[in-house]
Amino acid sequence: MKKIIITVIIFIICCPISIYAENASALLDLYGIEKLVSVETEEKLLQDITKEYYSVQTEINKDEMVEKAIDIYSTNYENILSEYDSEINTLKQQLIELKTTIYENRNNTVEYLLELDSEYKSIQLHIQDLLKERKIQVQQLELLSFDNKNAQEMEKKSKQLKSKLNSQKKAYEKAITYPELGDVNNLNYPLNKSSHVTSGFGTRTDPIEKDKIQFHNGIDLSAALKTEVTALFNGTVEKAGHSDALGYYIILNHGKGIRTIYGHLNHYIVSQGQQVNQYEVIASSGNSGSRSTGPHLHLGLYINGEAVDPSKVFK
Repeated sequence: MKKIIITVIIFIICCPISIYAENASALLDLYGIEKLVSVETEEKLLQDITKEYYSVQTEINKDEMVEKAIDIYSTNYENILSEYDSEINTLKQQLIELKTTIYENRNNTVEYLLELDSEYKSIQLHIQDLLKERKIQVQQLELLSFDNKNAQEMEKKSKQLKSKLNSQKKAYEKAITYPELGDVNNLNYPLNKSSHVTSGFGTRTDPIEKDKIQFHNGIDLSAALKTEVTALFNGTVEKAGHSDALGYYIILNHGKGIRTIYGHLNHYIVSQGQQVNQYEVIASSGNSGSRSTGPHLHLGLYINGEAVDPSKVFK
């Protein structure tokens, strides 16, 4: 009996059908949309700025540190490098041990493995930073005999580059980070009652002016008056308001250029800046707005500012 239970547990853990939240990358892949920000581009910019910054710092150190660096580094040079080497070796040993831990726990939960992976990458980055600092220490000792006549200009440039470097680090981190949306591949309609599509995405006969053709930039879902409306994904309320055409509406920002809009509401219960979770009740459906011909929910999905067919995400 124990063997059967263990086998079932292993199957659940290893089963390719994940029960964990998916991030924005899964949705972008579903629509075949390339990532708005290229990780490679941001990484290259970060490398270039870092290289320039350290180059300027080296030039500054040639002038500012020439006198005291001769005394400090000449006396403590070996000790300084030894301390760097010791810390680097300790961190490398931690990487080896952590790699073993990851392997031994390869069947553990995704959250636990992600924590280990994050710790592993953090140690790697720390080692890289220490190696850069060690290299600077070596360069400083080698360049102590040089003067920099443009010390003030270099100092000003250094401050500008440092600010630019910090901004680029944030841009790079943003490029490699994809916010969790929730369940992407097994979505329910954002309503707390069963529903169906009453008007699809794309070209259709205008429901108000029957003799005209219009492009419907979302889908309409059947919903009786005051049916609870839920958030399609995790996100932040970007706007909750009223317009002539949509009536009462909500726009949720899910990150990475992904937004959803909920229109013709009876009323909403969220406010701008509020964080919401997937399937959290945010409003009730209604019949508001000049473009509504009866109670329903208008659902729009936008990626990088362009409307896409929301029905594609529903199974």
